[in-house]
Amino acid sequence: MTERLRVREIDDDEGRRLVRIIRRGTGPVVTWRSSWWPRGWPGDISHEGLRVLLREEGVTFQRLKTWKACKDPDYAVKKARAGHLYAIADGEVIPEPGEPQVIFCVDEFGPLNLQPRPGRAWAAVSGKGKQPGRAPRPRLRATYTRTAGVRHLLAAYELGEDKLFGHIKPRKTRARFLEFCRYLRSLYPP
Repeated sequence: MTERLRVREIDDDEGRRLVRIIRRGTGPVVTWRSSWWPRGWPGDISHEGLRVLLREEGVTFQRLKTWKACKDPDYAVKKARAGHLYAIADGEVIPEPGEPQVIFCVDEFGPLNLQPRPGRAWAAVSGKGKQPGRAPRPRLRATYTRTAGVRHLLAAYELGEDKLFGHIKPRKTRARFLEFCRYLRSLYPP
């Protein structure tokens, strides 16, 4: 069996060069020459060949429209730390003393508007076939009054156990976010 396709990161210069190639849109078909192909694969692959190969691996070929690079001077250090934490969560690395045993990805989302959406549903017959004397079915309004307000979702994904936790709150504040973090901490006592 041949080795699976490996993906490597590209640096900012390679990203800008790829964007220039794609935006150019003219010229010959791009051919990539690479030395990392597994044994038995050709050293050159055409644009179409790469597209077919990526499709077999479940990756879609899409055009790049922009390329953005992080301007944070500590980006590499922070990225390495995040990668190390993911390795701990996946069990690839044994945590050293003082390192976390449980890894969460935490985020918030909102405001969530609970509003009607068009679609199909069971409803009383209207039009010519409706019961005599019954009022017409009310229309689904385009706008509505939010009598109960909106909601905000605070969510956390525990990587090692593959568990998702979420709380829906009427307001999103610093105090509510810290309350959610304390809840997560209470799930895994020291």
